[in-house]
Amino acid sequence: KPWLKCQFHDVDQTSIKKPDEFGISLKDFAPLREISADVVDRIQGSMFGLTMGDALGAYVEFRPNSYLVANPVTDLVGGGTWDLQKGQ
Repeated sequence: KPWLKCQFHDVDQTSIKKPDEFGISLKDFAPLREISADVVDRIQGSMFGLTMGDALGAYVEFRPNSYLVANPVTDLVGGGTWDLQKGQ
């Protein structure tokens, strides 16, 4: 995958580009075949679920099951293991 390889400013490969200096477009890495709308929908759903679960679960991260039973997560809450702001 070429986007995983280091990119350099010069031919001698002495100066690596920083992420904000990349000139690569995602269009350069289009899939080899068409992706169905159903698959795209599933990918988007899983990404949305991942971000929601991460935000909701931050408050109870590393807590025992007994704590989760006594304090079910029903909304975004601040604090928790990492003392995060609500939704952070």
